[in-house]
Amino acid sequence: MKLVRHITLIVTICWLSACASFISHAISLEDVAPPTGPYQVGTQIMHMVDNDRTAWYKDGLNGAREMMVRVWYPALRADEDKKAPYNYNETLIGDVIAEGFGIPKSIMRTINKIDGNSWLNATPMDKVFPVLIFSHGHGALKTQNTTQMEELASHGYVLFSCDHTYDAGISVFPENRVIRNRTGLPDSLSDKEKWGIRQVQLGYRVGDVQFLLDEMEKGKYLPQSLRKILDLDNVGIFGHSFGGATSVVASIKDKRIDAALGLDAWFLPISSSLINSDMNKPFVHLGQIAWKEEANYLKLDTLATLNSSSSLRLDVKGSSHYDFSDFSQFSKVSKKYGSGTIESDRIRFIMNNTIRNFFDQNLKKSISISLEEYRRLYPEIIIKEY
Repeated sequence: MKLVRHITLIVTICWLSACASFISHAISLEDVAPPTGPYQVGTQIMHMVDNDRTAWYKDGLNGAREMMVRVWYPALRADEDKKAPYNYNETLIGDVIAEGFGIPKSIMRTINKIDGNSWLNATPMDKVFPVLIFSHGHGALKTQNTTQMEELASHGYVLFSCDHTYDAGISVFPENRVIRNRTGLPDSLSDKEKWGIRQVQLGYRVGDVQFLLDEMEKGKYLPQSLRKILDLDNVGIFGHSFGGATSVVASIKDKRIDAALGLDAWFLPISSSLINSDMNKPFVHLGQIAWKEEANYLKLDTLATLNSSSSLRLDVKGSSHYDFSDFSQFSKVSKKYGSGTIESDRIRFIMNNTIRNFFDQNLKKSISISLEEYRRLYPEIIIKEY
């Protein structure tokens, strides 16, 4: 009888192992959609250190602030150039994504099979391009919107994105030194304490953005070939969720930023004093119809109404929070784990065109966005003008 039970257990374990292997092959992840612009896309990854700031706000993290930064840019591709992976350290990153969304790790470990469209360390074009900074969501990664990075770079932008260290899901530094997320807060905190800490974290994120801008000007970590293609008179910023809040606050505080866009932004951590100030920058918000926390969009409406420059709110029917990242782009399985009902190619089309149109208008001084044309092309978008 014991022998039968042992055989049954062994068979079960083998079946589960085979099932996990089958799942990882049967549910393959799709590649990053090819960009539509005229330029080839290069990418570089660099380690930067800000010696003027501490590593993080928590006790014991008093060393210098370190960040891993990725740049995408219009490039001259050579025959010897190699494709850059969607992510390095794929197993670590796949596990972080799986844990964050409750997805089986056997599925997300196929992330190493995702092909992007960027060429590692390719030579930058010998032209000057507007600069965009991207800020990732809470506990997310600098590569979470690679689809938009490659698309925008192919249309003549240089894009910078960093892992906001300790707030990113994971940061992998040289020699595989790993820093994991330490941004969680205990349930025992009062609302006042919780939002106080979130504002401190938001300050670190904004500091990361300003450090990147400083580095673009000073060139300590950026190679000269990248520095010389940056049009620092035309700088935009965009971000998802907490990165949307980062984009808003950075654009209010730093005059070097000319325009800001939020992707389903998390406005709640932004202090009321900043929400009630004049942003004085062109601003667009692209997001889901409504948040569970009603106060989130009340803050958005206040910010946009008080903005003396142009503000626009675009709500996409059928979308969810994670649709405004790469999450829904790689597998239909995402519908089970938090993606909305809108088709992945449709939300990608809306995001790519809206972001590019906005920054083309404000950084390249192209023709203004026609709202009538938007209503015709995107019937699933609810448009609110301020």
